[in-house]
Amino acid sequence: MTGMSDDDYRHLLNELESLLRETAETLQRFEETGMDEQLHEDYQKLLTIQAEAQREQQIYLDALRHHPPGQLH
Repeated sequence: MTGMSDDDYRHLLNELESLLRETAETLQRFEETGMDEQLHEDYQKLLTIQAEAQREQQIYLDALRHHPPGQLH
């Protein structure tokens, strides 16, 4: 994760937050309509996307917390 500015990290975090929000909404719709059982494989893929986005979000948050502003390059 070198060569990224603080703004780059924040942009990525915003994008990941949007992805997590949209994925959570889709998962909820799946569950409300019973599609989580009818399309179990697709539902599991959504859960995988959510878990990966959460993992990446944590990595970028940790990077921001452990480096002074402007020191992420």
